Amino acid sequence: MKSIVQYHFINEKYGKTLLIDIVPLSEINKYIEKEPIHRLTFYDITFISSGNENVFINQTELNIRSGDVICSIPGEIWSWPKQTEMQGYVLLFEEEFLFSFFNDKQFLNKFRYLNHGRSSPLIRLDKKLFKTIVAYLEQINDEIQLGVSSSEHVLRALVYLILALLERAEAETLKATETFIKEEQANRHIQAFVKLVDEYYLQSHDVQFFADKLFISTNYLNRMTKEYLGATSKSFILNRVILEAKNLLNYTSLSIAEISNQLKFETPNYFYRLFRKYVGMTPKQYRKLLSV
Repeated sequence: MKSIVQYHFINEKYGKTLLIDIVPLSEINKYIEKEPIHRLTFYDITFISSGNENVFINQTELNIRSGDVICSIPGEIWSWPKQTEMQGYVLLFEEEFLFSFFNDKQFLNKFRYLNHGRSSPLIRLDKKLFKTIVAYLEQINDEIQLGVSSSEHVLRALVYLILALLERAEAETLKATETFIKEEQANRHIQAFVKLVDEYYLQSHDVQFFADKLFISTNYLNRMTKEYLGATSKSFILNRVILEAKNLLNYTSLSIAEISNQLKFETPNYFYRLFRKYVGMTPKQYRKLLSV
């Protein structure tokens, strides 16, 4: 292939100049079969109602399925299978179609999915929203079929509504993704914290010690432990220490002072008070209770 074929918008199909069109996906098969790799000079938003295939835009592979929306910006390169079996609708328009009404050269850039800095050209819709948008696409098609009697104001209103609904869906997807990433990150930190406490509770009871090991702040560590473990970081660490204290009181003959020293308490009195706070009795009472 010496060069990439470039398709331009056909604006005289309906008896007057019209910079918007709706095309069933099945109708573009003749173009795809002839030139599966091509560049478009206009905006192309493809709505997939059925099928599952891999499509490339600018060498980014997209696994497309029912309910997906592929958003293409002018100048991008599509690469389709030679004969797509997917079904759906294609919304095509030139940027002037909206610029001439909104009088804002940056209007389309305000939609994240039509921006060159977007993370993906793919938007996934739930069934309800997809059905709603398809109904608007059919209204656009009905209006276009009126030919010279079609109203560009009606068409612009419907296109703007679709763009706005897609923007909302994209925002919700990004929010869900960000939440998932934050939760995954928090889960990793919590798992690492629990493991570190098991490993180092005899060495330090200090929250800062563990936060430094995790390369996070003590405030962030406390927020996570409260949310995921139901306790402050300090309480979680001391609970682990008290558990070991119970084991030593139960299974060894070490004195209270020796246990206090082994668990790295500053003084036996501090260990004594802390144990009573967490267990509800003194270490001596606890050991005596176990021996009964």
